[in-house]
Amino acid sequence: MMTASMGLMLTRRAFLTSGAATFAAAACARGRPSTRKERGLDSAVLAQALNHVATEGKDLHSLLILRDDQLVSETYWPPYERNKKHALNSCTKPVVSALTGIASDDGALREDDAVLRYFPDEAPANPDDAKKAITIKHLLTMSSGISWPQHGPDNISDQMGRSPDWVKFILDRPMAAAPGTVTNYSNGDSHLLSAIIGKVTQSTALDFARERLFGPLGISDVRWDSDPQGRSIGSAALQLRPLDMTKLGRLYLASGAWNGRRILSADWVQKSFTAHTQMPTAGGAADYGYYWWLYPQRKLFEAWGGAGQRIGVFPELGVVVVMTGAIGDDVPRSPFVAKLYDYVLQATE
Repeated sequence: MMTASMGLMLTRRAFLTSGAATFAAAACARGRPSTRKERGLDSAVLAQALNHVATEGKDLHSLLILRDDQLVSETYWPPYERNKKHALNSCTKPVVSALTGIASDDGALREDDAVLRYFPDEAPANPDDAKKAITIKHLLTMSSGISWPQHGPDNISDQMGRSPDWVKFILDRPMAAAPGTVTNYSNGDSHLLSAIIGKVTQSTALDFARERLFGPLGISDVRWDSDPQGRSIGSAALQLRPLDMTKLGRLYLASGAWNGRRILSADWVQKSFTAHTQMPTAGGAADYGYYWWLYPQRKLFEAWGGAGQRIGVFPELGVVVVMTGAIGDDVPRSPFVAKLYDYVLQATE
C-alpha cells in the first residue's frame, strides 16, 4: 500500500525518469520522446492525479495515459512493470464484444440470431418460449432474462465454475424475465457469447482473437483460460500487458481502424458505444452498450473489470486511459476513478 509521501516520490520518478524499469517515461510509437506540451496535456495536473492515487491509498498497479496515439504518462507500482501481464477480470467482456463484431462483419453470425440454435447438444430438451427467444443481442446487453444472481452467498458464477459443463449449466438455469425486459449483470451471458464465437469460427475465442484482433494489433503476450470443454472464458480470465490494453482503446478511438487497416467496422464500434439499456450498479444505473459502460457527462466510454481494470476512451479528446489494480472496493461508478478521470480532463484544458 502506498503512503502519501511515497506517492510524491513516485510522481517525480514517473514524470522525470526515462527508461527506468518500473516507471517508463512517455515515448511515441516512432521512438521519439513525447512531451506533455506537445500532446497538449498539463504535466502538473497529471502529477496531481498520481498524488490522488497515493493519498487515497488505493492499490493501483498501473496507470497509462495516451493522447493522439502517443504515450504521455506510464506509471507502474512495484512489483508490476511494463512487461508483466495483468488479469483483466471483466475487462475481458469488451474483447468478446469486439470478436462478436468481427464475426458479425464476416457474416458468421447476426445479432438477432437465436442463441439456442448454436447449442443443439447443450440446450434443455424442452426449453420454454422465453429461453427460445434469447438472441445474441440480448447476450451483448446482458438482458437474456436468465436468472443469474451475480453477488452474495448464492453467487451463480461460483457455481458455474464448479460445474462440469459451463454452457449447459447456464442454459439449464431458469428464466427470471422475458428476454430484453430486464438488465442484470451476468457472467453467464458473456460466456455463452464466447462459446458461440468458438462455434462459428470452429476454434476458440482466443485463437480467433490471435488471428483477427490481437495479431493485427501486434499483441502477442496473451493468456486466456478456458472452461472444462476448452472454450475461452467469456466473462474474465484474459491477461494482457497494460500497454496492449491501450491498443484496444486506440482501436475503438479510431472507430475500428488500425494503421490503415479495418479490423472492426465503424458500425460495430458505434453500436458498442450506444446506450441499449441501463445497468444497475451500487452507485446508480449506468448507460450500457455492447459490454461498454457509457458516461455521457464526461463523454467517456469505458471497458471495466472488477478490482480496478479499466480502459477509458475519450473520443472527443483523442485520449485513452488504462489502469490495472487490486482495489477491493472497486465498482463501475467509482468516486476514486471518477476523480482520476477528472484530473485527466483538467489536464487537457
